[in-house]
Amino acid sequence: MPKPLAILLPVYNDEPSLLRVLKDIQTDLQGLARDLKVFIINDGSNHWFPDKLVFSFVPEVIHLVRNLGHQKAIAIGLAYIKENYPGTAVIVMDSDGEDKVTDITKLIAASEATPAHIIFAARSRRTNGKKFKLFYYLYKMSFYLLTGKKISFGNFALIPSPALNKLVYYSEIWNNLPGGIIKSGLPYSSKPIERANRYSSESKMNFNALLLHGLGAISVFLEIVITRIAIISFLLMLFSAITIITIIIIRLATTLAIPGWASTLSSSMLIILLISFIISLIAIFIYLSAQAQQKIIPALHYKDYILRTETVSHAG
Repeated sequence: MPKPLAILLPVYNDEPSLLRVLKDIQTDLQGLARDLKVFIINDGSNHWFPDKLVFSFVPEVIHLVRNLGHQKAIAIGLAYIKENYPGTAVIVMDSDGEDKVTDITKLIAASEATPAHIIFAARSRRTNGKKFKLFYYLYKMSFYLLTGKKISFGNFALIPSPALNKLVYYSEIWNNLPGGIIKSGLPYSSKPIERANRYSSESKMNFNALLLHGLGAISVFLEIVITRIAIISFLLMLFSAITIITIIIIRLATTLAIPGWASTLSSSMLIILLISFIISLIAIFIYLSAQAQQKIIPALHYKDYILRTETVSHAG
């Protein structure tokens, strides 16, 4: 087991699930519970859990100034742990029960085999409906086609301390943790683990949330995406130009008959050429605009988003 070890739990308006996860940590990690540090990222929740809890560990709560979203909350928590608890390995997991506490031991075992690697929980099975699974498959395919990278895991991961010390200086994890780790070049591997059911309430990962999550992951590789879009647009422009020139040459330099649909084809190719040019131009401007924006480095800017921190006391 990496020592010291922390569990990072982002939560937003889901007190019942969080309390059950904390109880699971107490019950299922009896041999580790006293050596664990537990950090709860309150991502701007409208309500909060009781001031006193009966656990062998003492959770530390990091209250954010407002709801920033799952990925940014995680980035802030990682930066906080890196600065205030140096040398600590971190397990990032959801607080809704879909990431099982019992699977933490599997991540620890995998980490002991490859200590330098970040260990992800690769989803071997999902309990979501068919519609969600279809959209998730499309997300993975789009991610691969646009970036050339494969992704089959989410936030549930064990990050060793040496990797954490470097990771918090990558601005990419502000948008998406898994994508940021892939982009960083830090060594990582995955362990097949089934995803469980939520403890309470409905999943917030609906189609819109999945779409935004997918776009966030893809945006990490903006320069690759822009390059591929520009290449495809250029090829379409080249094909359209060659088609138009070929029709003009046949019309003016030969005696070959021009079919009646040739003018329609020429107009269509001209439209495709113009659209491709506009798309490539917009893509380039988006990239240049993104490069001109100040990047948020979690290790340097995380304090700006923390309202306060507190330690939950024990009852009795």
